[in-house]
Amino acid sequence: MRNLISKYKSNALFAFLFTLFLLLPDFLANIVFKHYYIINKKNTLKEILITFIIALIISFLTKKQKLIFGSFFLLLSLIQVGYYAYFHTYLPFYQINLLFSEYEDIFAALSSIVYLVIFLIFIFIFLLILINLFHKKFKPHSNRFTVLILIALLVIFPFFVKKKPSIYMPNPTHFGYLNTLFAFNQFIANKLTKEKQKNYKPYIVEKIDNGKPIVIMIMGESLNYKYMHLFGWKYNDTPMLNRLKNDPHFIYKKAISGGVNTPVSVVTFFNVKREPDNVKLLLTQKTNLLKLAKENGYKVYWLSMQNEGSSISTNLNYADIVKTRKDFKEKYDDALFNELKKIDFNKKSFIILHLRANHAPYEKYTPKNFYKWQFNYEDYHKHQLFAYMDSVMYVDNLLYKIIEYMKNNHKNFVIYFTSDHAEMLGFPWEHERYGHSQLVLEDTYVPFIYYSDKYHKNLTKEFYNHYLISKMLAKDLGYKIINQNEDGTFYVNGVEIDGSAGFLHYKLNDKFPPNKERY
Repeated sequence: MRNLISKYKSNALFAFLFTLFLLLPDFLANIVFKHYYIINKKNTLKEILITFIIALIISFLTKKQKLIFGSFFLLLSLIQVGYYAYFHTYLPFYQINLLFSEYEDIFAALSSIVYLVIFLIFIFIFLLILINLFHKKFKPHSNRFTVLILIALLVIFPFFVKKKPSIYMPNPTHFGYLNTLFAFNQFIANKLTKEKQKNYKPYIVEKIDNGKPIVIMIMGESLNYKYMHLFGWKYNDTPMLNRLKNDPHFIYKKAISGGVNTPVSVVTFFNVKREPDNVKLLLTQKTNLLKLAKENGYKVYWLSMQNEGSSISTNLNYADIVKTRKDFKEKYDDALFNELKKIDFNKKSFIILHLRANHAPYEKYTPKNFYKWQFNYEDYHKHQLFAYMDSVMYVDNLLYKIIEYMKNNHKNFVIYFTSDHAEMLGFPWEHERYGHSQLVLEDTYVPFIYYSDKYHKNLTKEFYNHYLISKMLAKDLGYKIINQNEDGTFYVNGVEIDGSAGFLHYKLNDKFPPNKERY
């Protein structure tokens, strides 16, 4: 036994050092972020032991394999730190899809924590160099079959992960690399398990008239009504829209988005989809508002300052004119206003304007002449808050310009405005979370604005939602959409259009929203 211990002493020493390396990011993060990792009697010793066993297995790999798998486990830990630094919450399994699709948003997020990213890259390279040096110094024993054992464990593990999100969600009592590993395993397990599709009664689409002559739908980005002075926010970041408060044609209401990220929310909205997992409705395109508008004689425009991903672009097949971010020379959303002024409104027109401002990093999509509040990168919360309010003021100005232009130059029009989802800015009522794509109601509070020179609407509800707004929009395009599945319940979809990433449900009654007006 003593000989055995002596023989593999170098492996044990390497495992001990790699365990320290793997857990180091957690303890460094704890210095910066309050309660990033919480020591728990039940979990901490168990997870240290698990980490040591993983490190011991890695110690028996060849030098090249050590660097590959060492990189893998270190990245699991550092990804969690980077994610937490931006969102101030842990990476859940249902957001992993974004790592493979929303590249622009990911790079934008990283640029807002660029110094931390550089530091994490430095830590990563430094630890890999140490692994290489320790391998040379200690010369631990290696076994050619060890890599097969490690690969087998990583491949097999997802099959043992239970599918329901309630079984495992990342939390501060787990080490960061395990939080990320479990999230990836949960994601893979979900992909390997096919959900049984629920059968819904078909929607009924009735044509009721020729629609309003000019219908403009403005879809905002990451705009939270709680951070708009128009809705009671303490800072005056909506000075232009405030001017319209007493205009009888101007209606502004609170609303709830249909999803927590852009692809899901926008597709849900323009297909008037209520049920998160009603995939059949999307496949038939029966309620696609662009399709219905075209069939009713509208010239359809999709003008966007976003690079529409594949999930959104599949819904644009019915647009006559499509322009996205790559088609504009201008950097900011004013490009959409300039494009709007070129449209021939003598023809029946349905125009969708998809904004980019209010998306992080907020200052990137806000012209500098709208930098009102001083922000710096040293205070993360103030930077996010003040840069965001600057972006709100820019959108406020843009919406006002559009309304004034239409009011002064055209007749018989309706303008809708809402946002794809909201944005969280780290306040206590948001549990100190930031950003969006998180399946919580705080991520869904969006504004709803309606303006028409001629067609008044009697909007008496305190809250509306994307589903009700899109049905209203369908009526102005000349259609009544009847959903035989309605039961008074509404939904907020997660980051998957088929509902597989979870969803929230609620009713618009006296009990909604919970903890009413907490800001």
